[in-house]
Order: sequence, then C-alpha cells, then structure tokens
Amino acid sequence: MSTLLALTLTSFALNTHALEIYGHRGARGLSPENTIPAYNTALRLGVNYVDMDITMTKDGVLVVSHDLTLNPNITRNHKGLWIPAKKPPFINTLTLKQVQSYDVGAIKPGTNYSKLFSEQYPVAHTQIPTLKHVIEYVKAIAGDQVGFQIEIKTDPAQRNASATPKQFATALAKLLKEEKITNRTEVQAFDWPCLIALQKINPNIKTAYLTEDDSRAQMMSDNPKIAGLWTGGYLLKNYDNSIPKMIHALGGKLWDPEDRELTQQSLQQAHKLGLKVVVWSDPVATGKAFDAKMMEKMISWGVDGIITDRPDELRGLIAARGFNLPSNFSINSKSPHKATQA
Repeated sequence: MSTLLALTLTSFALNTHALEIYGHRGARGLSPENTIPAYNTALRLGVNYVDMDITMTKDGVLVVSHDLTLNPNITRNHKGLWIPAKKPPFINTLTLKQVQSYDVGAIKPGTNYSKLFSEQYPVAHTQIPTLKHVIEYVKAIAGDQVGFQIEIKTDPAQRNASATPKQFATALAKLLKEEKITNRTEVQAFDWPCLIALQKINPNIKTAYLTEDDSRAQMMSDNPKIAGLWTGGYLLKNYDNSIPKMIHALGGKLWDPEDRELTQQSLQQAHKLGLKVVVWSDPVATGKAFDAKMMEKMISWGVDGIITDRPDELRGLIAARGFNLPSNFSINSKSPHKATQA
C-alpha cells in the first residue's frame, strides 16, 4: 500500500460513535406520512428504525396515524373530496373499515403543510394502515435488520379522545410479542403513563420518554396539576429538576427530546445514567423540513439517533463524517413479498 493511499484511508476512518437514522413517519418529507409508501421509501433509502404513530379505532384495532382525529391536511373521503378542517372525526369513534375508507396519499394544496413538505410525492388511493400491516411489511422487506419506533398518541387533557394508556399498553405489548419484535422496538410517548403501563406489562420493552421545547417549563409549574399533567403526576422538582434523572428513576431506557431543548450538559447527564438519547425536530416551528445546521450540531454533540423527515439528507451528512450507514432494501420486482438487500 502506498504511503499516500494509507494517509488517505486514515483521514477517512470510520467514526467510532454509532449514530442511528430514524425515518420519521416513514419518510414524511418524501412520501405520504405513516403509510406503506412512506415505509417503502425509508427502507429503500436505508434507515436503522422506521418511526410511526399509533392510535386505536372504535373496534380496538391499532392503526398508524399521528393525530387523534383524521387530519384535514392529508385526508380525502371516498368521493375524493378533502374533509372539512372544522371538527374532523376522532379515530376512536370510527371502525377500521370506516378509517380505511379515506385516502391519505397526498397533502391538500395551498396549505402551509404543503409548502413545508413541497417535495413529498403523492400516492393516490393510500389508506391508513394497521400497525400489524406495517410491521409485517417492514419485516417482509428488511427481515430483522430494521427496528421499530412506535409512538402512542394520547392527550391527558382529553382522555375520552383515545384509548386509555392501559388499553394501548396491553394491545401493543401483545402485538410486539406476536410479531417477535419486542427486542428491536422502542416505544415513545409524551404521555408518560402509557410508558409506565407498558413497563409493568413487560419490563423488557424499551420505553422512550418524549419531551419538547416547552416541557421543562410546564414541569416546573407551581401548580402540580399542570406540572404533572403529562408525567402521570410525577413532579420534576422531586428529581433535582433533571429530566434525565426523572426518566431513569421511572424506568425509561431512552430520552427522546426535541433538538431545540437539548443541551450538552443534559445529554452528558443522560448518557451517564445509561439513557440512549434520540432527538427529533419540529418542522412547523422551524419552518424547515430539514435543518442541516441543527443536525450538524446534534451530530457533533454525540446524540445516539436522529429522527428525521428526510433520511436521505441525513444520510449524506453522516456519510461525510465517517459514520457507517444502515443498509437499504428494495422489493424484488418478481415477488412483491420477497425482499432483496440493495
């Protein structure tokens, strides 16, 4: 080996710190969110985890959808008309058959949402999938090479708008066991009682405690009802005002903070406690589907994973910095159920 080649290889040595890519809602910046086309896109690009949100239908089926209601920005009825923005139906008032009668394969033109995700490629006649369907689809394509990040969607201020934390935990734990993916699944929630209920059923499930930019301010409220609204009544002040300490004490395995709230000090503290730290962004707040400068900062700080609407953009950033990239997969054209590694 020449001296020049040896020096070149050394300068591009692999980064020893692992950094995982999470395809947010599949790959929302490129394909209809939380749908089979989005997971197809994410797997073709190559991610470590596919991210999805879940709620429950009236007849008790876990479906992949971000909102407690049908989202007017992405939902058309069986006639192809956009549903009204005013008082869309709650998913827990609809049966699975009713939920899947809607088309969520495109973004409504002229909305702020359409401007934010202007590069999303529409796929007509796309249904809200069941969680079981998404899991089976990902397994068929990627085998056991890709993990699942599943967020339970509830709102403690309106408990009647969804299944209860216990109902979610029971149904989800059962499905993870049936599909044999417990060991490669991370379950998120802003509503921490969902995670605590899940831990009681199966302590081996990796729970990821979500927080956002203003979570700390709410947790520091003098009113305990406000401070403990999303934490199941547990108060931050009883844990040295440290979110990582609180999560660790409650049995969490991960802290998933919004990138804007994370500090180097809190990241270091979380790591010392053995917590995996996976960050996420709020494109609506920042006005950017992908904020390269923020991602560069998170990478340089040493976060463990990044949840992104644009896994393609993130792959480029981490490849240039010497990180290993996750494998990408595609569907064998001869058999839609057989997967090949690209």
